[in-house]
Amino acid sequence: MPDEVHISSLVVHCRPERACAVAEHLSGMVGVGVHGGIEAGKLVVTLETATEAEVVERLNAVQLLDGVLAATLVFHCFEPLQEGG
Repeated sequence: MPDEVHISSLVVHCRPERACAVAEHLSGMVGVGVHGGIEAGKLVVTLETATEAEVVERLNAVQLLDGVLAATLVFHCFEPLQEGG
């Protein structure tokens, strides 16, 4: 079981004609949430991961999606998980 939780947010700039497909793909990834901007091709995305390495892996995976022009990490924090909850 992980000792901590990492919360990150990204701004993902994609081709407007691919934005819906990118958002759908991202929504299907574990620990990933898409929070608007689809019409403009600029998505706000949150990540919830167990390690910092997973943040980097997910960011790299997002950057490689067809239609993504750029994915930028704008926030990252981590908190230790409390025992028993």
